[in-house]
Amino acid sequence: MKSIQKLIYYILLATTFIGFTSCSDYLDVSGELSEDLDIDKVFENAQYTKRWYANTFNCIPDYGDTGDARASTNPWAVLSGEITHNVSQARNTMAQGFNAANAGFHRWGELYEYIRQMQIFLDRAKPIGNSSDQSYLSEAEVNRMKAEMNYLMAYSYFLLFELYGPVPLVKDYQRDPYERVDYPRASVDETVNYIDSLLNVVITTDGLPNDTPTSDLKEMLRPSKSAAITLRARLAIYAASPLFNGGFPEALKVQNPDGKKLFPEYNANKWVIAKQRIKDAIDFTEAQGRKLYYRYQNDGSTPNPDQSIYWLFQEYNDEIIWAGTRSSYSGEWNTEPMTTPRDIYNSWGSIGATQETVDAFFMNNGLSINDPGSGYKEDGFTNIINPCNENRHNDKNIFNMYANREPRFYSAVAYQGKSWHIQPNGNADYAIDYSKGGGADNSVMDHCRTGYMIYKLKNRTILFTGNNTRVWRRPMILFRLADLYLYYAEACNEIDPSDPDIIKYLDLIRKRAGIPGYQEMANNGLKNIIGDQEKQRLAIYQERQIEFFLEGQRYFDVHRWMVCGPGQWADQSKISGMNMDGFKDKPIGSPTSYFKRTVLENRAWRKAMYLYPIPQNEIMKSKVMVQNPLWEAE
Repeated sequence: MKSIQKLIYYILLATTFIGFTSCSDYLDVSGELSEDLDIDKVFENAQYTKRWYANTFNCIPDYGDTGDARASTNPWAVLSGEITHNVSQARNTMAQGFNAANAGFHRWGELYEYIRQMQIFLDRAKPIGNSSDQSYLSEAEVNRMKAEMNYLMAYSYFLLFELYGPVPLVKDYQRDPYERVDYPRASVDETVNYIDSLLNVVITTDGLPNDTPTSDLKEMLRPSKSAAITLRARLAIYAASPLFNGGFPEALKVQNPDGKKLFPEYNANKWVIAKQRIKDAIDFTEAQGRKLYYRYQNDGSTPNPDQSIYWLFQEYNDEIIWAGTRSSYSGEWNTEPMTTPRDIYNSWGSIGATQETVDAFFMNNGLSINDPGSGYKEDGFTNIINPCNENRHNDKNIFNMYANREPRFYSAVAYQGKSWHIQPNGNADYAIDYSKGGGADNSVMDHCRTGYMIYKLKNRTILFTGNNTRVWRRPMILFRLADLYLYYAEACNEIDPSDPDIIKYLDLIRKRAGIPGYQEMANNGLKNIIGDQEKQRLAIYQERQIEFFLEGQRYFDVHRWMVCGPGQWADQSKISGMNMDGFKDKPIGSPTSYFKRTVLENRAWRKAMYLYPIPQNEIMKSKVMVQNPLWEAE
């Protein structure tokens, strides 16, 4: 008898779907129907078919959720050293290290289950009923839904690829879900080509619209050709990057039992392909009206960098190519209170930015903190107007480290002495205090560890008291145009460092951020990196680190670049912060001062971590599955 037990296997008991109906209602049926409902009947009913379809969108991670770090959210910000999280299971992962048997943030099983569900939909879904029927599914709807299944299958494989590298390609689902089939891993090139072929189908056929309007939240998460061509561009630059393109010597030795090598030697042409894919994506998405998001001063023509950076993440706008309609950052019990000091109503402030993140932000003159002439200092205190405060509060006695920084810094980091966007407790001079005895100190578990809290993504009207806003529906951005601009600069630099598009696209991002571009700095004799491949490469790295802080990208960027070792650009062997065991009134840099750079965690980084280990249980039960490099000896 085909029972609800087998149906549950197909439906996967998924989590609540972002922006669509949850499939949990699908299982909430009478006992009589539960006994009678099987896979064939699902696809004879329009509503059940739509719910099956909606459930597949649960493959999409919520990078806005750093509050409950799971593989389907954003533990990657913790694992890459962007932030710390004092109460997350990700907290000690990099300090303790992990092996192939106990790695805790797998995408493997869940995504392959969704891929199977997508394949079943593609095989079984069909038009149902007539337009006059209450339960109706038209041929046009089915065609679009099937195109979306191909897109989501490509996206799911991409999510596997960016974490594990080459993976098994399950192109035909088994009719019997309990039949054991042993699939070997495909090679990098086979994996990339298969994902690319799925995307090519949805780009070149009529199933998807060219774009989804940001004004229609019911449509926003549904993929478009703009999303598909952007994903294709991201896939291509990953394939060209060192991790997947000959830069990992130990990976070149990995092969299947039949002798097939899984990782390729370096191929310079992959950068050429990436450049073209990215330019295609820029041209296509701009033709649909995508553009960098700006807000302006009262004169309507002068850009306002602070407001541009802030509102980019608060409303659906024309920079967004693909986004979710619900972010777990929002709400009184999600990430929001974890990024608010605990001495502010109903908050506990357990997520912090690392010193490495703070140091990455530029000065307001466009220079890095270590550049000659930057004006950066750590020798005293000053007053700073807080652009995030509703009254632009004059914050007093602020450490010079935080003075004269770029607008993205103030929008992203809550540092010692900063006022809040709405002053709490009726205290017009409220200031965040992480030092010993302060309202956000480390005397209890609820603290940020680093002496900084993250501020990016926060809505500046939220305060959990009175008539203030408590929930804000902000977008959960997956793809935006700025991403393509920096990808394009990266690809151009790897092909020809003299290409003027490198500086052009870097400077477009910096212009919106309100800081001088590299061309302007070169013209003024302040700094000149133009034409120097290594300097331009590092500039692109730094720009991506800042621009996409907390957006779920840094972990995968620094891994694909292979720059994580001790002493390298994105050194993953330690994280630092201020000295939360110190006092704010002690001399700067002294052992008892809060204002002292402090190593918080020596991390168990090793080269194997460039690729996540294939789940050990998959290796053990397979005769053909091989482990990623440097994990196999465990």
